[in-house]
Amino acid sequence: MTSRQKNNEQQEWPAGISVFLVRERGLAYLDNLRRLLDSYGFNLLCDLPLEEEQCQVLAQRIQDEGQKGDVWPDSGGQPAHLLVVHDVHPMKEVTSSKDNAGRIDNVRVLTVKAKIRDKVNHACPARQQCDPMYVFCNRSQSLASLATIIPQRIGEIRQAAQRYNAAFRTPYPVLADLSKQLCRAKVELVDFHGTEAICKTFRPGRERYLEREVNARELGASLPEVSRLLEVGPHYLVFERYANRMEHILSPRVPFSHHGLLPIWTIERVRAVILHYRRLGYECIDLNPQDLIYDPCQGLKIIDFEFLQPGMDEIQSLKGNYAWYEVPLRFRGDLPPSARQNSYRQHWFPYTGLPRTLCLNELPRPFLAMVRSAALVPLTLDGLRRVGWRHIQRFVRN
Repeated sequence: MTSRQKNNEQQEWPAGISVFLVRERGLAYLDNLRRLLDSYGFNLLCDLPLEEEQCQVLAQRIQDEGQKGDVWPDSGGQPAHLLVVHDVHPMKEVTSSKDNAGRIDNVRVLTVKAKIRDKVNHACPARQQCDPMYVFCNRSQSLASLATIIPQRIGEIRQAAQRYNAAFRTPYPVLADLSKQLCRAKVELVDFHGTEAICKTFRPGRERYLEREVNARELGASLPEVSRLLEVGPHYLVFERYANRMEHILSPRVPFSHHGLLPIWTIERVRAVILHYRRLGYECIDLNPQDLIYDPCQGLKIIDFEFLQPGMDEIQSLKGNYAWYEVPLRFRGDLPPSARQNSYRQHWFPYTGLPRTLCLNELPRPFLAMVRSAALVPLTLDGLRRVGWRHIQRFVRN
């Protein structure tokens, strides 16, 4: 193959393809790796054990190429398993060095690698720690490695990646990108037949999250807080756009905090929404204050129901709900990373200023307001710990 043909092939190779080589000491963590890749939005294109001859070829390639920064007491053994993955929205490496430009196509790959490495080495003494996998994480490296070990699968891998990329295209003209982490879907402001709307396009293989969003609107049709759908597509949803003025109603403002407290009436409405779904047998998993917006004309709206899933039973109370309590270990559905933590203390208390027990039942607003005035002290101390004493000293001096 001439250098020109090689360059053309690399240019035609879809972006977002990475190759994971799991070493012998990492084999016990393959299932963990697959779950982690799924949670970060990757699609698995190829998953197979390596033969002895392939292992030797790859070991030599790794030795020849090397990766700066991968210095460990133990290499983790020979490459033993191959995972080829694809990301429809790779995160480019941010670097000011021209020498490193293009070295890494997707920094999510490095995040996954670091998490698995930390898990493998967690209980190991320093002298026994290893790097359990090697990653070819740019276009030329991934193509070259696959051409070395499974050239017969290259066409199949390329076509699958192209299909995924096509399925992730936004169906309407994009006016602005509103996405955050983009692990399950991208969120964009679009021109929807001449009207501004919000389009949520889901990654291929994440259609179950789309289905939950649709189901939430059907089950919560009687709730004014549930945001309205304008269109349902095979991989996308179009929502009505709301003017978010939440910062105008958050009061009082807690010292050293970036936001104020939710009005008590909004807490009452959140209670009503959670209880509505619980009575139908569903749990609002991962519901947090960032999912609330306030439109001056249409009122309070909840915009995200990706993790709405059936609970253990139809329940008539708020105690134990999966939005404010840790999700039980027996639950086998999809979970965000923080679901096993105390979600109320971490996410809700800074916005409610109320102990969780006082949010479980309807209580007089004057009583709740009095309790919140006392809660300003611990919330202020939490804010002070976050910004640090040195920051306060600088503020006083200036």
